[in-house]
Amino acid sequence: MPWMTFWVCALACAVMGCPEVHRRDGLVDRAAHQDALESISTKCSVDDYTRYCDGGREQSETCIQRCGEQ
Repeated sequence: MPWMTFWVCALACAVMGCPEVHRRDGLVDRAAHQDALESISTKCSVDDYTRYCDGGREQSETCIQRCGEQ
């Protein structure tokens, strides 16, 4: 009987953590979004790079969307 109680509690804890992980802006959503941004392989001109990425903004979402990973 104690094992049954243990597994029920373990399962309840795991299920209660799911909304935090799988909801919008949750852990899985952010990881998938970052992977999608990293897979964009566009190149931009020097002017666009200066406009969107210069001055320490290389990792900003706008820079990655416009110019890809540098």
